[in-house]
Amino acid sequence: MPYGEGRWDERVPVESPGGPNQIIDVHEAGCHMLVPSLIVLLVVLIAILAYVYILAPRLNPLNRADGYIRQNMVDEAIMEYKKILDANPNDFTVHWKLAQIYYGRNQVDEGVLHLEEIMRIGKFNYEIEKAEVERKLGAAYLVREDVQKAFQNYFDILKTYPGDEEALYHVAFVLLGQGYFEQALRYFERLIKVGERDFEIYFGAGIASYQVQKTVEPVEYFRDALALNPRSDIANLAMAFAQQKKRDFKEALERARAIIDNSDDEEALFIARRLYGILCVQAKKPAEGVKMLEWLLELARKKEMVDEVAVILYDLGFAALHAEMKDLAYDYWNQLYQFDRGFINIQYLTTQLRKEMDAAAKPGAAEGAIPVIEYTDDWLAQVFPPNYLFDICGLKAVKAVDLGGILAAARYDAARDDSVSGSHEASGEAAEKIGALLEMDAENFRIIANRAVAKLGYRVDEILPTYREGDGVDFLAFNPAAKEKALVWVRRWKDLRVSEIPLRNLAQAVNDMKVKQGVFITTCDLTDAGEAAAQRLSKVKVVYPQELGNILAELI
Repeated sequence: MPYGEGRWDERVPVESPGGPNQIIDVHEAGCHMLVPSLIVLLVVLIAILAYVYILAPRLNPLNRADGYIRQNMVDEAIMEYKKILDANPNDFTVHWKLAQIYYGRNQVDEGVLHLEEIMRIGKFNYEIEKAEVERKLGAAYLVREDVQKAFQNYFDILKTYPGDEEALYHVAFVLLGQGYFEQALRYFERLIKVGERDFEIYFGAGIASYQVQKTVEPVEYFRDALALNPRSDIANLAMAFAQQKKRDFKEALERARAIIDNSDDEEALFIARRLYGILCVQAKKPAEGVKMLEWLLELARKKEMVDEVAVILYDLGFAALHAEMKDLAYDYWNQLYQFDRGFINIQYLTTQLRKEMDAAAKPGAAEGAIPVIEYTDDWLAQVFPPNYLFDICGLKAVKAVDLGGILAAARYDAARDDSVSGSHEASGEAAEKIGALLEMDAENFRIIANRAVAKLGYRVDEILPTYREGDGVDFLAFNPAAKEKALVWVRRWKDLRVSEIPLRNLAQAVNDMKVKQGVFITTCDLTDAGEAAAQRLSKVKVVYPQELGNILAELI
């Protein structure tokens, strides 16, 4: 082979520093050239890695701030976060981090500023949800006693999430505290449908329904509240007043007696004893009422309760009249007259009763005058004024706030939305049939619901326990066409729109029970969020009001 040719891995003679005849390995020459390059490359790579993983994080204010948080160096973290906002005031994630820090330090005002900035920026992500920001703002406004802002905040949440329990809770109680009883009752009813059993909620619903002059509903709500807290003085008092309004004086007396026998709260005891005395008159037991009121009068005098002495003397006069003790009645009223001549109509009552008593000896002395016992209804109406229970129950707001503007705007928006939406709402005959379904008792409702499910092609295998039977019924059913089991929820709700929460709950129940499909039959249309959930949840099928109404037209 000619000199200089052949395979490159063979040894070949080349000129070298050692002389013309020295032989150098080609591999050795290549390695001598490659090693410096690798060293340079390695140094560059190390520098890059050091910058990326060590230097850059230290230079990044966000990383520095997060590092300070991990080291519990909060003041330093705040300074770094503020540097970021100086460069980018619309960084909503940093506003969120600062709000969390300030809330943790109980610096509510500073936290609110950052939450308000997030709402102004209007950007959110999976970690920073709009509803969560609104909830925190609402809670902060309540802490600052800015009730109007808090109410607006929670009210806005319900526009997107009608079933949000926290928002429903605060909207209901704010409305109740401000005396918007009818509106409050509607939100309490919605809250009870979606929330857990809670003493405060049942009690609030009872007060709201009592204030709008309902008779049956307050008793039911107070009974639910007492089932959760049987020893509550205010709940027992409220139940006694509700039973009095319902004219169930026997039950009312038992509730008042429960407080008298078990409570150690002096204010509750005083109210219960006075109520007991009044109830005895209404229950045709006036002599027993006189004894209770006399005992209370002695207590009031002993404790120098001046105002209370006056009202009990007034009560005792009527109680004694009904017990046919005119002399005793006159004595108590005369004491009141001597004590306070301007007390209500005590001067007239005392004078007229004296005439009636004299009429026995001198016929005609009181002729033509209205007997004083005829003023009993006026007395009963004045004993406990219409707002008495509300005033003592602890739910009345200390500071009055005008919520009328917010409510009026909501009614306008609702009317406008109804004019352009509601494609699933029942109309015509279907609406009439749904109305009839809403009025049925629980047993007939279950029967018709069972038949409606059959019309949809399902065979009911089992009726499942339901939290509130009046609101709906749950079935375990079988779909012969698909040869699979289904969980069917029938809900007869009114005056609300179904949010995504019940649909998600049904989807979860479907998974828990290991069935193939869930069917949600509703008398109410869905919210936008509920509609989106219905489209997204593949295992849930919704039967809307119009379709349900059409089915009911064949059954009712």
